[in-house]
Amino acid sequence: MRWAAPLLVAGFLQTVVTAQQEPSGADTSVLLQRRLLEQARIQPRSPALQLRLHNVDISHFPEINLIVEVIGESPDTLRAEDFTVIENERVYPVLSVGRLSPQRRVPVDFIFVIDVTGTMQAYINGVRDNIERFTRTLLLHGIDYRLGLLLFSDVIERVYPPTEDVKEFLSWISRIWASGGMDEKENALEALAEAARTAFRPAANRVIVLITDAPYHQKGERGYGRTDFTTENIIEFLRQHQVRVFCITRPELKEYRRIAEATRGAVYDIQLPFSQILDRYAAELTNLWVLTYRTGEDIPPDSVRVAILDRERRQLVRQVIPVVAIGRKFILEHLLFETNSTALPDTVPELEIIARFLKRRPEVVIRIEGHTDNRGTSLYNRRLSLRRAESVRQYLLRRGVPSRQLIVVGFGDTRPIADNETEFGRSLNRRVEIVIVRK
Repeated sequence: MRWAAPLLVAGFLQTVVTAQQEPSGADTSVLLQRRLLEQARIQPRSPALQLRLHNVDISHFPEINLIVEVIGESPDTLRAEDFTVIENERVYPVLSVGRLSPQRRVPVDFIFVIDVTGTMQAYINGVRDNIERFTRTLLLHGIDYRLGLLLFSDVIERVYPPTEDVKEFLSWISRIWASGGMDEKENALEALAEAARTAFRPAANRVIVLITDAPYHQKGERGYGRTDFTTENIIEFLRQHQVRVFCITRPELKEYRRIAEATRGAVYDIQLPFSQILDRYAAELTNLWVLTYRTGEDIPPDSVRVAILDRERRQLVRQVIPVVAIGRKFILEHLLFETNSTALPDTVPELEIIARFLKRRPEVVIRIEGHTDNRGTSLYNRRLSLRRAESVRQYLLRRGVPSRQLIVVGFGDTRPIADNETEFGRSLNRRVEIVIVRK
């Protein structure tokens, strides 16, 4: 199991506690500060859990759900009492901790960066034959994915921007035919840099999946595939763009391991069956938990600046997560419809929060997206999904939200988030999502 080195956060805690002091309660704040610092000094220094903060879910505001990844081997359970959240310098207890469910979706944009020189055709076929299974696994683990594609050799051959349509992605893959290769090395570093410049969704996690069986060119080399990048400065470039890199390559090409590990990714042996590689990769990516706390704010903020501390008051992660960002998507977890129904209850708590927020933020425009399961014809489902979106719009209009802030669209059964073969999966697909399109 991988653990981080202990990190003493006394200075950070001192800043937090000082910021919370009130003139009438200064003595109490000082005592609290001293207790926290003393506790950090005298408790045994057990290894600290490594966390990465992926996302924030405000669908039950003022309760806030932090989506975190446990890096390395995950424990069987996590306990709420072992964590504290600091949001904008205010301390909150964690109310609950649990595994991520499919209803709470984490946005992840994947860019597959594929070497298309002559020896790569079998591996390209492996991507094509297994990508649908891979995306189903992601959906079952609550991943709201988009798939992009970049093809390279000694140069960047073709770039396809991210799509959420697996069939469109498959059509790109099906047109690839590997050929050529002027020398042993290819220009993977330029390909990684170009992929890192992708127009990612603002709230999405950024993942590059690099697939190659060749070493790469670096700055200063002669011949084909010129680049200004080296191993060291491509790592810095990828970190600046907040990208994780997972490399599927030959084990003896050690330089890829440096890049992957430096960006919190991993390396997989390209000789393994591709289905096995994607299964392992999906397991790495979906080790996600939800930490819930209750904020003191009255409406959702533009962003949430949070730190998570463990029982020994060590900072496990600290990050600013955008909440009100263009492209941000929210699934209304309890707004799931009965079959063929568009009816809403008289009061929907999630919609009450959205109504208050929109009235206070008149510059924000949302798109209300309706969805269905796959029972019925495509035409019927598209019309039904539009009526579901319209029922949400009418609810918000009745609460005083101006119509100019509301756009409706129906996608029918074309964008499932769960398996339509089960009643549970179909119930998840009969839903409405809210997307911020202007702010």
